[in-house]
Amino acid sequence: MQKIKLAVKTREDKKPNQLRREGKIPATLYGPGQPSESVQIDEREFTRLPAGAHSHMIELDLNGKGTNAVIRNIQRKSTAPVVLNVELYRVSMDRLLTMTVPLKFIGTAPAIAEGAQIIESFQDVDIESLPGDLPDFIEVDLTTLKQIDDSIHFAELKLPNGVKILNPLDEVVARAVTPRAIEVEAPTAAAATPAAEGAPAEGAAAAPAAEKEKA
Repeated sequence: MQKIKLAVKTREDKKPNQLRREGKIPATLYGPGQPSESVQIDEREFTRLPAGAHSHMIELDLNGKGTNAVIRNIQRKSTAPVVLNVELYRVSMDRLLTMTVPLKFIGTAPAIAEGAQIIESFQDVDIESLPGDLPDFIEVDLTTLKQIDDSIHFAELKLPNGVKILNPLDEVVARAVTPRAIEVEAPTAAAATPAAEGAPAEGAAAAPAAEKEKA
């Protein structure tokens, strides 16, 4: 797994809004066996983190002392791309973690030559592993889709040693279908799931999955 580093400092005795005006993000660092700590992060440094940082273990430099953590939650302003608060979860290297990591689709499906289109049903996967075994992503080999109606299930994905998938293993990750099948499914799905009053608007971002530690 790619090593990501982030400097954090003990939070100054200032109100959260004042810290934000000064380019600092209020944050909390917590985890098993140690008390919760109020810290702050330089906003510019935080925004330079890789897009997938929420699915990686991060090496924190806390006032010159190293500690491993994961980003458990990022609170953002609803009306602007502003980070209001960050929750950092201190990691024990000998305890299992559940994390959500991206799926990486590789190869070209032979079924495309028969006129098939490839539907990718998931873009990420929930896994469990020790922190040191967390992968950057899980590969999905599309070359196994040789004919129309072929599919790839979570059970068929090749995993690094020490990694376990938590999604239902019989769920379809990707499949090869005819273009006509896509046209038929779209209106059927829309009719079966009418929008509920007060439901999030189309395209609204989903909240990031929470990582959990397993004793």
